Amino acid sequence: MRAPPCSAWTLALFILVLSIATRPALVRADPPRLLALPRGDAALTIDGALDEPAWAQAEPGTGFVERTPHPGAAPPVPTSVRVLYDHGALYVGVELGLAEGETPRALCMTRDSDAIWNDDAVSVKIDARQDHRTTLGFVVSASGAQLDYLVLDNGRAFRREFDMVWESAVRIERTRWTAEFRIPSTALGLSADAGERALGLNVSRDHNRFASTYDWSPMPPEFGPFSALHYGVVDGVRIGGGGTPVAVTPYSLGELVESETTAPTERLRGRAGGEILARLDADVWAEATLQPDFAQVDLDDALVNLDRFPLFYPERRPFFLNGLDAFDAGVPETLVPFYSRRVGLDARGRSVPVLGGVKLYGRQGPLSFGVLDVLTDEADGQPAANVVASRARVGLGSGASYVGAFLVSRQPFRWDGSAPQDGQALHATVGADGLLRTAGDRLEIYAFAAGTARDGGEGAASGEGVAAATTARWRGREWQPSLTGLWVERSFAPDVGFARRPGAARLALESPFVARPSGALRALVLSPGGEVQADDGLDQLLFLRGSLTASVEGTGGWFASFVGRYVEDTVAQDFEVVPGVTALAGTYRGVQIDVLAATPTAWNPTLSVSYRVSNAYFGGLLHNPYARFVANLGAWVFLDLRADVYRVELRQVPAFWTYGLNALVRVTPTTAVQVDLVGRLDGENRRAVGMARLRYRYAPGSDFFLVWRTDAAYPDGMPTSFSHQLTLKMSARFDLRL
Repeated sequence: MRAPPCSAWTLALFILVLSIATRPALVRADPPRLLALPRGDAALTIDGALDEPAWAQAEPGTGFVERTPHPGAAPPVPTSVRVLYDHGALYVGVELGLAEGETPRALCMTRDSDAIWNDDAVSVKIDARQDHRTTLGFVVSASGAQLDYLVLDNGRAFRREFDMVWESAVRIERTRWTAEFRIPSTALGLSADAGERALGLNVSRDHNRFASTYDWSPMPPEFGPFSALHYGVVDGVRIGGGGTPVAVTPYSLGELVESETTAPTERLRGRAGGEILARLDADVWAEATLQPDFAQVDLDDALVNLDRFPLFYPERRPFFLNGLDAFDAGVPETLVPFYSRRVGLDARGRSVPVLGGVKLYGRQGPLSFGVLDVLTDEADGQPAANVVASRARVGLGSGASYVGAFLVSRQPFRWDGSAPQDGQALHATVGADGLLRTAGDRLEIYAFAAGTARDGGEGAASGEGVAAATTARWRGREWQPSLTGLWVERSFAPDVGFARRPGAARLALESPFVARPSGALRALVLSPGGEVQADDGLDQLLFLRGSLTASVEGTGGWFASFVGRYVEDTVAQDFEVVPGVTALAGTYRGVQIDVLAATPTAWNPTLSVSYRVSNAYFGGLLHNPYARFVANLGAWVFLDLRADVYRVELRQVPAFWTYGLNALVRVTPTTAVQVDLVGRLDGENRRAVGMARLRYRYAPGSDFFLVWRTDAAYPDGMPTSFSHQLTLKMSARFDLRL
């Protein structure tokens, strides 16, 4: 494996980061604290009333502080939180005062929808292991809608697709509304073996009437809403009982498929499978899946990609999301050693049969780890494969800083014992990373290095290559600069990872200045920035950018921004922009302008519009208007329309239009029943997808799905081929204790 030209500099910086990372992060010394009480012998009914005697005896946490629009201000209405526990769960009760004549907004009825924060809502954020990095979030709105999520490294990655089993209820009265949560120990990953423990906790209230957010433990805006470094503490928690908690989720599925390529004997399909989750030791969890089904996964949005680099799609499948924090490494959406979307899905997003998988993850003291092994079947000429991803990380000091290592491999094989084709041999990615937080947690330095290789290959087919990245970020109150260095060798080929642009070295600086005036303005941001990219031998300039961003946000939540960029882009070889249209190799220079305006998200309806124009688009002109319209038609019907339209004028071909159109109509008569009508138009690939889906969550973690999906290709404007699929699926979750 040849050494990169900048390997000495990269290695020296990486060693420096790891050596000084032993200094503990300076977590805030005076977080607010609460004492959790046992709920006693009387059972708690999760009805939102908070009328059991145990709630009255629990210590209230008060003193909520406004985070937006005016950080540090006193909220106009009171909010308080109480915490109880028993052997199997944590209970959180929140009282939310109302202004005179106020009725909480309660329009969102959909589980796991971002629109929940546009209503009146309360969020419980838990740092279960007090690692000051990871947040498990539980949100309930005044309508009773729920959302849960996982946040890694204090906001570096947000995973709304993460799904946990928990209970909540709300009750609205004349002068207040109340929310009651029951969060099982299995959802938090907690066992009884640690005895009495402390948990990191924050409670945030989104108040629609005043377009404001209040926190129990104050959150400096520059750290974002998910900074576990600034959570409060709940003491005296004893969770867990005898035995081993086990969650078993079997499913059965039937499909009716109709397409030009489907044989009559394959039109009717059926299968069964399931998942098992169990705690093996204090904080060690095992998970297994057999013939997992991903039919309930939402459709990916229709996106337009007019560049020569791939798009990054988020993971949505539950098996890969559970324990995700154990496998997180790299630079999000740019350079990732383990990109789980490459397991069970091909490059075009089509399903590849996953026969089964096992996963082990957890924590022992400062060590956190994860090992995943998945077996995929042969499909469309591709061999079967065994994919392994492993990761270990050691927390340093308070745990907010760490060092880690990872190994990812893919072993293709054929069931008949024959050798896979060339290029389908064992592939491996190995590397290490480290994170340092210091200077009162305001300075954050992350370093990453990895190498890839393929067994038996020679030259370019060997896949031998290296990559490294370093990011430094300062979180000041007014000045928040970040500097990123990235080097990816052209031969770096993470077969189960993601590298947006191999063969490039990149240095980028962003330097935003933030002012938070009082009155009608919430924030003013002025951000100069620049970026330079060269080839991996540092011999040729590939990309140059200088930019200036200005944005303004009003107290009521309205937003506007302007971005001006000078761009110089070198294309090494011709590539296809859209089918039948080629951009020629060369160096292109010009200016790109972006303007955006958006109404407050607390309004109903909301509208955001943007427009991009560039004369630097591969020797031509690019126009890109975008609009999104969102409306709640009462409490039951939700409408989301998005149009991303492009007009491209290249010198060598006639001007053309392309687009990505996405439409969603959602009907939610109750928080347990959801009907989705989805339409996607992909103008780049001339493909249309329609889906009608009924989802009924008849018990926690248990769902009934009925899905109709139609795919159509329209290469010349009229559909030429169709495929139809009807799916019926039922899953049931059983929580046991062995």
